[in-house]
Amino acid sequence: MTNRAPLIVAIVLLLLPLLYVVSYVAIVQPYHRSVWIVKGTLEMEYVHYRWGGAYAAKVFWPLEQIDRKLRPNRWYLW
Repeated sequence: MTNRAPLIVAIVLLLLPLLYVVSYVAIVQPYHRSVWIVKGTLEMEYVHYRWGGAYAAKVFWPLEQIDRKLRPNRWYLW
């Protein structure tokens, strides 16, 4: 029986970028959705992701920059 571990590792490594892009597409909201946060005062925050908040913004920052260049009319509505 042959060792298939290198093949499995290669498949997993090739699927990781695809999973990253699909995850970004699933949770991104390019238009500005404002959320009012109460911390003693009212503050307005623009949320671009359905889940994850600041963590998602950090993880998906590279793809967001590419997306903003490819689809600027979806990101900048004014």
